Amino acid sequence: MVNFVIEPGSAVGVIGPSGSGKTTLARAITGVWRPVSGKVRLDGAALDQYDSQELGSYIGYLPQRVQLFDGTIRDNIARLSPDPDDRKVVEAAQKAGAHDMILSMPQGYDTSVSSGSGMLSGGQIQRIGLARAMYGDRVIIVLDEPNSNLDNAGNEALNTTIRSMKDDGKSILIMAHRPAAIQECDKLMVIEGGTLRAFGPKDDVLRQMVANHQDIQSSQTQAGVR
Repeated sequence: MVNFVIEPGSAVGVIGPSGSGKTTLARAITGVWRPVSGKVRLDGAALDQYDSQELGSYIGYLPQRVQLFDGTIRDNIARLSPDPDDRKVVEAAQKAGAHDMILSMPQGYDTSVSSGSGMLSGGQIQRIGLARAMYGDRVIIVLDEPNSNLDNAGNEALNTTIRSMKDDGKSILIMAHRPAAIQECDKLMVIEGGTLRAFGPKDDVLRQMVANHQDIQSSQTQAGVR
């Protein structure tokens, strides 16, 4: 069972071993998967009380594996909206650190891409996916392994983006394996086997994890001596 609250203007890092439930949690929070039990609430209302399109306008989601749509980069950022807002498209790309990259492409925002296109690198696709997650007036942004394909410059851009979102009062949830992804997090959550093991201020949780690790190491050493 996992029970927690994310406040506006804060970033929460979620860590745990592979298969611990991080991606399941991300999909439940975004409404992609409906929880078997319990409720995910946004501003007090359960997600199933929202119309799906309305919910989509409040929650941005960057999955582990970003899939591009057949269309232009503009279409992808605007989630195939029939009437994309160019100002919001550019604003989302700038926040995601993707604007200059997009302008360097043959037709800029009108560059055609596809789900099976090998034209873009993994890092470029991830930045476009991040811009898509930030398009519009999101309240919650869920990032699942957001820096898995990013280089150092991409990591720096991501951390700048997270700081900007916090300043704008957004709530950010980051599923992470790499320490660089939780650099800007205020709180840290540890889950294992779908169960919440620790939750609190990042430094406190990290100290607790180190202390637990040292206790385990000590008990194993003592058992070996015997």
